[in-house]
Amino acid sequence: MTVDSYKEAKEKFLSGDYSNSEFFLQNNFILEYAYCKLLSGDTQGAKKEFAKIAKNDFRADWGKKLIQFIEGYVTYTPSYFQIRDFLEIDLNLLLQAKRPDYIESIINGADIFYSINPESYKFISRVMFNNDFADVALYYLKKAKDKFYYDPEMHYMFANCYIKQGEISLAKESLETCLSILPEYFPAKKLLGTL
Repeated sequence: MTVDSYKEAKEKFLSGDYSNSEFFLQNNFILEYAYCKLLSGDTQGAKKEFAKIAKNDFRADWGKKLIQFIEGYVTYTPSYFQIRDFLEIDLNLLLQAKRPDYIESIINGADIFYSINPESYKFISRVMFNNDFADVALYYLKKAKDKFYYDPEMHYMFANCYIKQGEISLAKESLETCLSILPEYFPAKKLLGTL
């Protein structure tokens, strides 16, 4: 195996082509192989592979815990840092892999994620917004607003959702709220200047 062959396999994986799963298996890249299984729809195979390395691999431990949400029975919750580091990335990968059933099961557990990491609603909102699901993003932003009103980034995200929906006056209100919390929040100042 060469660095180029790994890089090529990883690039294919990240573009949604999981046909290189055997390359990962043959070269002992268990984490990547487990993700190929998961994104291809084989949760049982993914769970088995994640379990092989979960004690020594923070990401594999997360993958094993994430599958619990997909299966609808959560026994072991992820850590604050696992949610912070991997929730958005994996939701994005699952969207790319066209696994809406998995995504729905995962975000249905948003309250569990929130109880561990209070920014979870915002993480879910960001990935949904960036994948053109503004209504879903707004739903989770509203949940976030109830808990974290003084988060300037959240109000900035509201503004972007409202802009996407053509609600310019609501977008301006959100940006003004953002700037009342953090007057020097540059992205909000810049966006407000364009409206």
